[in-house]
Amino acid sequence: MAFNKKNLAFCCVAATLAVGLLPVGAALAQSQPGFDQREADRQKKLIEDQRRAREAAQGQQPLGETVSYADVLKDPDNVDLNFRYAKSQIANGNVRGAAGTLERILLVTPDLPQIRLTYAIVLYRLDNLNEAEREFLELQKLQMADSLRAEIDRFLAAIKQRRQKTKYKVQVSFGLKRDSNVNAAPRRGTVLAAGLAFEPLGRAQKQADFALLGFVSGEVRQDLGRQSRDELIIAGSYFHDEQFAIDTQDLQSGSMDVSLKLPFENFLFTPKFSYTNLRLSREKFFSGYAGELRFDRPNTIPQWGIAGHFLVRGTRENFHQIFESASGLQRTGFRWEWEVGLNKQLTPKHHLEGTAKFTRKLPQSFAPNDYRGYKLGVRHIWALDKGQFLLSNVDFENKLYKRADPAVTPFQVRHDQLLRISITYGAPVGYLFDLMNFKNPYFDSLRDFTWTVTGELTEQLSNIGNFSYANRRAQTMFTKTWNF
Repeated sequence: MAFNKKNLAFCCVAATLAVGLLPVGAALAQSQPGFDQREADRQKKLIEDQRRAREAAQGQQPLGETVSYADVLKDPDNVDLNFRYAKSQIANGNVRGAAGTLERILLVTPDLPQIRLTYAIVLYRLDNLNEAEREFLELQKLQMADSLRAEIDRFLAAIKQRRQKTKYKVQVSFGLKRDSNVNAAPRRGTVLAAGLAFEPLGRAQKQADFALLGFVSGEVRQDLGRQSRDELIIAGSYFHDEQFAIDTQDLQSGSMDVSLKLPFENFLFTPKFSYTNLRLSREKFFSGYAGELRFDRPNTIPQWGIAGHFLVRGTRENFHQIFESASGLQRTGFRWEWEVGLNKQLTPKHHLEGTAKFTRKLPQSFAPNDYRGYKLGVRHIWALDKGQFLLSNVDFENKLYKRADPAVTPFQVRHDQLLRISITYGAPVGYLFDLMNFKNPYFDSLRDFTWTVTGELTEQLSNIGNFSYANRRAQTMFTKTWNF
């Protein structure tokens, strides 16, 4: 009888944990997107990747007709043929070669506005600002269409902005997303609590939800006045994720960072210090201080045209106990990350990057969140015509934990494998208006926005069923950037 009473008491305690804690916090332990600062970091990284892809697409010249040097040799005095050859060189990424071709044309026929404009743009892309400005100012004296004059004015303003000692940038993004499993509920019908299997109840069950997204960032760059063009950069950002139905997944994240860009002969050195504060369900959940050292080398493998980088980052992570995460304090500690990456411009339209990262999480106590993480990532940017782009990401992460979590099961040490695949299409809103032949002066202010739509698949497998989940995400954003 005494044994039965003990057994009954143990089962009652386990059942109380399962019924009382799982609806609120079981999925929390899974480090699912909505309950971890890495979700905000991931959104910021996605927006930054989209900005890079947008800039690459905007700077891409349409390929059009391909003219070879052999074609030019057949008719070397043909100005039109030489000009088409220069445009082919630009489209193929040989901007310096195009400058030489245009210079030869202008030596013979210096009074051709379209060629002089192309030459001025090439000088601008080569960062020869003085010569480019001189060409643009000469062009302003000629008779030309209003659209061409507006293009010249835009480049002159850009040259003035690039010469400023202090530069400012503000970026705003807003949009909508839907997650099929926003709380990362386990894919199986049962979860473990204290080694016993229970059926998830209430909010621990799989839930889909929509959310409004908002992101704003600001940046100040100060030229330090040295010949090496060192820069001091102060930046801040705020990310807001407002769920439609599941308020416990509402997320607000703010960050500030200070960094230096220090160019050397063969590499760029960027030390950075940052602070992040995150609120979950309107309660302070996380704050962290991070220090980072990054090295970028443009000619890591010069014979293949491959650039590379290396960074090391240390973060002091402070988690706070809140209603939705009673075990948050167990995650407080240090996170160390080492990353190496290689990238190559395959063609003028295609850019490929690969990264490998090692993570070491060291909680301050003997908590079950001590792990080693190994992550591989591949990113491809496809610059399409008229400012469109396609951004593809594949990430695989393997996490090996060091000790079992008695609250889940005292018998197994956790081992997770996560695969995340995402594809983003982006285009200027002005291009979409032109495509639809939409003309309304009241909406002209939207033409400079960039519209993106993202589809994402997340699959996590684990040897403990609590941490195996899948999520499908659809997301759309509008982004506007101001430089001044």
